[in-house]
Amino acid sequence: MAARRTVGFEESAIRRFFEVSLLGMLLSGYCALLLGQGLSGGAVDAPSAALAGMALALRIFLVAGWWKVNVASRWVTAVTLLYIGFYPVDYLYISRDFLRATVHMVFFVAIVKVLTATRPRDFFFLKIIAFLELLAASILSTNLTFFVFLTLFLLCTVATFASTEILKARENRTLVTVGIGAFGKRLGWITGLTTTSILFVTMALFFVLPRTARAALERLLPGRQSVSGFASEVTLGQVGEIRRQSTVVMHVRFEDGFNPPSLKWRGSALSEFNNWKWYNTRSAGREMRPEMGLLKLVDDEHLQQSYKRVTYEVVLNSTGGDSIFVAGTPEYLRVPSKIVLQMPSGALRVPFIDPDGFRYVVHASFGWQPLNGRMGGGPRLSAATHAALERLPENDRNFHLRLPPLDKRVTALAQQITAGAKTDAERARAIEQYLRNNFRYSLTPLEHEVEDPLATFLFERRQGHCEYFASAMAVMLRAVWVPSRVATGFQSGSYNPLSGWSVIRASDAHSWVEAWIPGQGWVTYDPTPSDPNLASGGPLSQLALWSDAVEMFWQEWVLGYDLDRQLTLALKMEQSRHRLSLDWLSPLWNGFARASRQATTVNPRVYAGIFIAIACLVMLAVSWPHIRAWRIRWVGRNRLLRGEADSHDAALIYREMLKQLKRRGVEKPPAWTPAEFARSVRSEALAEIVKEFTAVYNALRFGGRKDDAARLATLLERIEHLP
Repeated sequence: MAARRTVGFEESAIRRFFEVSLLGMLLSGYCALLLGQGLSGGAVDAPSAALAGMALALRIFLVAGWWKVNVASRWVTAVTLLYIGFYPVDYLYISRDFLRATVHMVFFVAIVKVLTATRPRDFFFLKIIAFLELLAASILSTNLTFFVFLTLFLLCTVATFASTEILKARENRTLVTVGIGAFGKRLGWITGLTTTSILFVTMALFFVLPRTARAALERLLPGRQSVSGFASEVTLGQVGEIRRQSTVVMHVRFEDGFNPPSLKWRGSALSEFNNWKWYNTRSAGREMRPEMGLLKLVDDEHLQQSYKRVTYEVVLNSTGGDSIFVAGTPEYLRVPSKIVLQMPSGALRVPFIDPDGFRYVVHASFGWQPLNGRMGGGPRLSAATHAALERLPENDRNFHLRLPPLDKRVTALAQQITAGAKTDAERARAIEQYLRNNFRYSLTPLEHEVEDPLATFLFERRQGHCEYFASAMAVMLRAVWVPSRVATGFQSGSYNPLSGWSVIRASDAHSWVEAWIPGQGWVTYDPTPSDPNLASGGPLSQLALWSDAVEMFWQEWVLGYDLDRQLTLALKMEQSRHRLSLDWLSPLWNGFARASRQATTVNPRVYAGIFIAIACLVMLAVSWPHIRAWRIRWVGRNRLLRGEADSHDAALIYREMLKQLKRRGVEKPPAWTPAEFARSVRSEALAEIVKEFTAVYNALRFGGRKDDAARLATLLERIEHLP
């Protein structure tokens, strides 16, 4: 066995590079999993994430050399046996869920391997663990942070596998290496270029070959937790706490440049109150089935009214429920679902959906409600419609007038405020203006629980957030015999001119009031005054706009990329071609568009043929260097044997000899001459052959002596047959 020899180089540099790269794989996978809703979505619990983070931090200390530990294998075995006994306990009494208990076990194995990895087999397991982390993150994540960590993961993976191969190649080899002190820098450049090439090729294939289905594994994950600020009930104090969150709930894009400054995105209306919270117990809804994805929500008479009509698209993000949010009066709904439920309150729900990334399009009307049977500029309402708007059915009226036992001061205040009002509309407007003008908006929570939060708000604190104002108005309306309910959803949002989308955040959660006014139906009132502490725009807000624009591009053109998006991209490229007068590209664009339109009708055998052709081209590209090298060797050897070789052939055959030596662990430094390199070879089996080969090579290339040229081919064959 040949002795291992290095000149000017130590193995520790390679090993350090390898361990840092492997640690980068683990960290990028871990961060992608946690920041990609693995923690907030419930797939990973906080204790497991914290323990794994501590193990990775300790690994950083180990790699940096700041801490050394040597755990005996018997201790690892003992801890593993203990956990095997603990697993049934975790499954039956702690997690009470097979998937969650299994996740705990996987994290346990990962933590043990991270802290004790020293052998190649341990490092192999760490690579598998890092890959599984990223795979789980790819299922959970829907934001741009995953792409960032994917790029870091690819970079570290290329570096890890490259350094692994170098370490394997060094085993039991004789290396002649000088001047490679910049090994880490050069390998880093190669790693970066390789990763960039992978990303460019992947993105090109991604945009040419759109996906057609979501990952099936996401159904195995537990339901994600709601962070949107919208729920099926509103407890006094709840909305104020959620408004401090800046989580993006949904994005909205209007057509024709319509961008009203203030809109209410209605999700539900709550009709029952128990002095502490608003809720609904009547949950049965009317089942509606869209035709070809399109659902009509109003009758023809409503469509004849002269309303302002607008179409807008909504993309939901982590709402945690099946409610969809609409502004105005929805007339048509385009939704990718077979069932839509319309609740008694008029709210719309789409069951059995994943609300994260769910898209729908609404054609809605905006304008005044019909009043006295006539809409300004529109036709007269029918007698049946007019009668329906005049009086709420008796059961519904009684239901929306129900109240729990109230503080007598609340009823007295309601009667005092509406003393001069003659109609229900005037009563509602009087209570709305009273609350807006005499109370202050505040997010400051109560210091302690109180027996009657509503009375405390009206007569002691006189400040609060939207659910206090909405609750106070709805209760006082019922106290003066005006049917009312509390509507919940979101308000306004902020328009992003960079992306053209309006951004609705959890901090936009809002509650308002709907009162039944004879002749008008349910009318919206908002008694909440404006927030005096509303933050103004600044550098951070501009940065948030840029971040949201990039995030929306990721949602629209990566996560939502399908055949329709591909056709849209082709259309934009066609328009750009016309603007740049690139008419010579017309056949290419037209062919691409035709192929995209026919993509769903092509026989699967065509796709199989295309895949085989692409695979053959890839194999040819990978094999081409070897084919070219074989051709050079074959032609060069024949010329040597016929005595027709020249100096160029000599250089080629010498280069082939160096490749054969490199495979056997002997590498020529660029600064050395052939003679210096031949004298440095210490292997007895190689030394004499290399010296003779070098002498014949110098005579042929620099002396033009072709007499012994055939000897080069013979010596090269001898080197090839050596182990």
